[in-house]
Amino acid sequence: MAWYTAIFLGLVQGLAEFLPISSSGHLLLFEHLFGIDTGGLLFTIVLHVATLLAVVIVYRKRLWSMLRHPWQKGNWQLLVATVVTCGLVLLTKPLFDRLFTFATLPFTFIVAGVVLLLPTIIKWRPRTNRPWLTAVAVGLAQGVAVLPGLTRSGCTMVTGELCGQSKTAAADFSFLLSIPIIVASLAYEIMAGGTLGVVNWGSLSLAFLSALVAGVVAIKWLLNLLGRVDWRGFAIYLMLLGGGLLLFSRGLQMF
Repeated sequence: MAWYTAIFLGLVQGLAEFLPISSSGHLLLFEHLFGIDTGGLLFTIVLHVATLLAVVIVYRKRLWSMLRHPWQKGNWQLLVATVVTCGLVLLTKPLFDRLFTFATLPFTFIVAGVVLLLPTIIKWRPRTNRPWLTAVAVGLAQGVAVLPGLTRSGCTMVTGELCGQSKTAAADFSFLLSIPIIVASLAYEIMAGGTLGVVNWGSLSLAFLSALVAGVVAIKWLLNLLGRVDWRGFAIYLMLLGGGLLLFSRGLQMF
């Protein structure tokens, strides 16, 4: 893999993992359109570890507090959401595997855009906070968002908002929830026995650094953005992207 390809893929992973635009969807899109080879399981592991470390860096004080007080309610909520996600993914994996294709992207990007509009469309919110129901709902949303294009961060943050969380609380829960789910997905991929691919330590290092820096920037930028704007800009982008891909694929079929 060329060094500039490694940097580009790292940036895509770091930015799109936390901005509500879907990292898996964009990586699949670029792989298909430009014939990019991600290089096997090892490259995937490196990108995921980088984004995992980005969350740890940004939330280091919060995580330290969670480790010092392991029995606090917030930790159990994260555990519940993670268990729900893993259960849903394991139950529906054959279906999701069939849908994990480039042909699915136009539709999932459009659906993700509609999901991001829901907080603007639906004004009703629960009067009382029900953290355990919220954890289950967010876990289900994260499980569905395994599909490429159905932005994990977007689906989980929107679900948290609709369940009565503030934007900041929903974002914090979504980003912290990415830690156990990234660890779980990496463990599953390793146990599944994927090929590591050709090791190019220079490209791997560049991909790791670019994904790490982009991830930290994306998290901090989004947290600063929450009080000033909603998700409509991201929603419009995803729906235009999905619509453009749909027209592009239909045009290719005509020729």
